[in-house]
Amino acid sequence: MSDENFVTLLDDLLSKDYCSMGDAIQPGVAVLVAIDDQIVYQRYIGFANILEFEAITCNTNFRLASLSKQFIAYGIIVLESQGKLNRQDTLKSYFSLEFIQRCPKISNTVRIQHLLDHSSGVMDYENNESLLEGRQWLDDDVLVTLKDETYFQPGSQFRYSNTGYILLGLIIEVVSEQALGDFLRQFIFEPFGMKTSIVFDLDHLQIVNRAFGYAEREDNKHYCLYDQSPTSATRGDGGIYMSINDYFQWYRHCQTMMSTVFSIQNELSSSAKYYSLGWFLSNENGHTRIHSGHSCGFTHQVFRIDEEQRRVLVIYLSNINANDERLANFNRLIVDKIPQLRPKDLDLLHCLKELTR
Repeated sequence: MSDENFVTLLDDLLSKDYCSMGDAIQPGVAVLVAIDDQIVYQRYIGFANILEFEAITCNTNFRLASLSKQFIAYGIIVLESQGKLNRQDTLKSYFSLEFIQRCPKISNTVRIQHLLDHSSGVMDYENNESLLEGRQWLDDDVLVTLKDETYFQPGSQFRYSNTGYILLGLIIEVVSEQALGDFLRQFIFEPFGMKTSIVFDLDHLQIVNRAFGYAEREDNKHYCLYDQSPTSATRGDGGIYMSINDYFQWYRHCQTMMSTVFSIQNELSSSAKYYSLGWFLSNENGHTRIHSGHSCGFTHQVFRIDEEQRRVLVIYLSNINANDERLANFNRLIVDKIPQLRPKDLDLLHCLKELTR
């Protein structure tokens, strides 16, 4: 199928799924397709802020949710390239004596590598009963309440872990002696020309061009604000706000370094055949990478295909909570029309919907 026909089908699908929604003032979606670093399609439907009538544009900053993990992983690689850490280090090298004494098992057995590829087995903080206290949790709350238990021997299995990426974000802060947002701005956002990307911070809530999350009301025609949950203030697992334009800049600039690092990662870890540096891998050579992002008020999907003869990037960012049916329609079209993807990738995408919530 030609690129022109693919773009036409995609445009028709978005019109059907979004432009036929009942309320004229509604949240929506931002979509971008790039082939060999050239944008071949982009479309923006709906409003980032319904109350202020602010439309979604290429510069609208969405809460990335789990798409944030690739930036945390890149931050770890930056520090390793500077000689400041090693992915084979255990947690005891980076956390306080109090933590090591309270959690000797995970301090001595969990490595940075395990956190990166979700093979650490550390406990899910979302299951902590303290989350019901009615306040938003911070990354430090996750650290101080972490139990000295694992679901399995670190490195032996794969289990998706938001806790693991929160720990990685904290390690970045310890090693760099900077706040996570300052570090990412210095070493990723500013060098790559990502002008408005920012890490969410409860103390500094001002985010330019911010998309707010919304949920459908029971009539399925109108929307209410649905933007924050008890876990929306943690940073390492999903706290970055970014526009589709900034994400494209990230994609363009990080390819060379990340391709090298992916190959090294695969040698270091058996789990890297499933997940590597913030990406699920849908084929053994690691050329096809997929990730979803699901958070309170947001539903996202990214496909990235890096082959010598053709590179493809597809980004889908929506500020509609649990926007599963429309996302499923989008995924079916992408998998059907991009030859590097296969029907079994739909099964992977279904699993990602549950894993990355």
